[in-house]
Amino acid sequence: MNATNKINKMILLASIIFWSCSGMGQTLETDSEIYYYGVEIGGVMCGYSESSKELVKEDGKEWLQVNDEIILKLTVLGQDVDITITNDYKIDPKTGRYFFCERNYSNGAVTLLSTTKVNGDIAYFTSNMDVEPKEVDLSGGVILDSPIEFKHLVKDFIKGEEKEKPYKVFDDNKGIIVDKTYIFICLEEIELAGNTYSTTVIEELDKSKGTKIKYWIENSTGFPVKLIFSGRTIYLADASVKKRITTADYDDLIFAKVNKVITNVQGLTYMKVEAKIKSEGEWITVESLNFPGQSFTGTVTENMIEGVFEIEPIRCDGTNAPGFPFDYPLPDSMQKYIEPENLIESNHPDLMAEAKDITKDATNSWDAVVSLSKWVAENIKGAIPGGTSAINTYNTRLGECGSHSRLLAAFCRGVGIPARLSIGCMYSTYYGGSFGQHAWTEVFMGDAGWIAVDATAFEYDFVDAGHIRLGELTNFQPEEMEILDYRLIDGAEENMDNTIPEKYQDYIGKYIYPERNAVFEILYQDGSLAVDIPNKMVLALNDADENGLFYPQISRQINFKFIKDEQGKVVEMRLQEIIPIPKTSDEDPMNSDIAANTYTGTYYFAPADIEMLVYVKDKGLVLRDPIMKTESKIQQDVKTGIWNIGSKNELMFEKDADGNVTGINYLKNSFMQKEEK
Repeated sequence: MNATNKINKMILLASIIFWSCSGMGQTLETDSEIYYYGVEIGGVMCGYSESSKELVKEDGKEWLQVNDEIILKLTVLGQDVDITITNDYKIDPKTGRYFFCERNYSNGAVTLLSTTKVNGDIAYFTSNMDVEPKEVDLSGGVILDSPIEFKHLVKDFIKGEEKEKPYKVFDDNKGIIVDKTYIFICLEEIELAGNTYSTTVIEELDKSKGTKIKYWIENSTGFPVKLIFSGRTIYLADASVKKRITTADYDDLIFAKVNKVITNVQGLTYMKVEAKIKSEGEWITVESLNFPGQSFTGTVTENMIEGVFEIEPIRCDGTNAPGFPFDYPLPDSMQKYIEPENLIESNHPDLMAEAKDITKDATNSWDAVVSLSKWVAENIKGAIPGGTSAINTYNTRLGECGSHSRLLAAFCRGVGIPARLSIGCMYSTYYGGSFGQHAWTEVFMGDAGWIAVDATAFEYDFVDAGHIRLGELTNFQPEEMEILDYRLIDGAEENMDNTIPEKYQDYIGKYIYPERNAVFEILYQDGSLAVDIPNKMVLALNDADENGLFYPQISRQINFKFIKDEQGKVVEMRLQEIIPIPKTSDEDPMNSDIAANTYTGTYYFAPADIEMLVYVKDKGLVLRDPIMKTESKIQQDVKTGIWNIGSKNELMFEKDADGNVTGINYLKNSFMQKEEK
């Protein structure tokens, strides 16, 4: 795990919504009961689905049992993310409608489980991430998509002569009814897994999500043998696909390089960007892209955005903010922003209690928001995959940008302040300057309107002008982006005077990192020191704190310290990566007969799938460290409270208010010699 990985986890990622390709299959007449499908993302074979079906007879009833296991291997911002999705359907073989569906999604850090049970014209939907169960009326011809056959499309498009037709379809991922329109494209013969299929190609348009899916449906059976959407291609394969998958770089889909490095990202007050973006998740219009702080001139055609954004975010200083508790009258249309919802469990007693405690001294609602935002920024460490839901993020203290933003929204709603997610993209120096998918939070401040804050990027009372908002539920799939103009705070421009102040001069230079055969460079740009992480990004640094540590402006998960010789000249730089690892067990993992103490136990870091063990050995504490592949005695420095691991690395034990250890902050130290001029 390197420095860039840790920074990446703090920025530029909204929650990634993955597909479910359950049950695409061959004909029911085949003797085979197991089917395989390949999954490509960005042209890389990175996943597969193994599906089985069986005719079950029990107590005079019969149904088709369809089970899928879907495996995806991705890398996101330098972090491996392995995803497993399982689906379980029970289908009436006469009607093709299912009467039971269970979906299970896991990325190693979080599990999402939803269940649908159908009785007559009522669907009963439950989810472990939803506020409460739903009862959905399916009368009036609502379609229950069978995972093995689209009977309505066969009837209307293959056997009939329809060219375009709308349907109401039950979405068993969210437990809601959505409007979908299907359009006939063409007839086509395709070869898959050594067989040739005569298919009808049909395009599905779902305006509720702003998505298009192209299906190849086998004419004789109605089974989809191939589909394409959102940069993904799923198609019938054979068992060999399980051995052929590799890892796809998801960054290729959610980043747009602009080849312009603006080091002082937090100082951006205005930006003009020409963009071509394909967005999904909600229906976008030109009007929805225009609001106070952001203007858009151009076109939006079925969620393809082409035009120019100008961003000059509104900042709030608390003047005339609503009182606290929040006392501004809200219209009915805004009530949803103070209520709990899926993944934003603002009515959870733990979240409500914490939010109340954080804001106990707030003088108005803006003061309360800033306190809550600062708490999230300082207490939720970056991790991919993240906590996803607000309560899971709070419990694990880990999350990517979507997790940070949902927790902050839940905190605000928990004390009565309207809040919502804002999703789009954010400029960073990653990839030599780029826009990447990102999420942040907006709070309603009465007469001042909606104000954006970004706890993930430590912009806890503002957002910089590198944020482009697309919607509340959408995503960012860029095709082309170009920065046309920008302004920095205090009127600083790209060609500003970069004369190096005397206090910084000794830090400037190149530092040799032999462990990675790399060279880090300390620069002076846009009014501050910056570190150029080779082949990754340039990070602006805050001035040194009281301990002599230089932190990046957008993170607290790495820092730099400069070591001087006897003459006071900088000769070495220390890079410290702070890796948060939650505690999962209090038991001594190696000695069941030894009573556990405050520190012993198992510590698990889900994003990297690693376990650290702390146990008693020879009357002392020992750490089994999979990062360094060592077993080391650990001893505490009584002055600093930091525990030493060997000669380089250190750790700190995190404790709750009752003194119970809740996790480790693993401090990985690397030293780089300054190159002599």
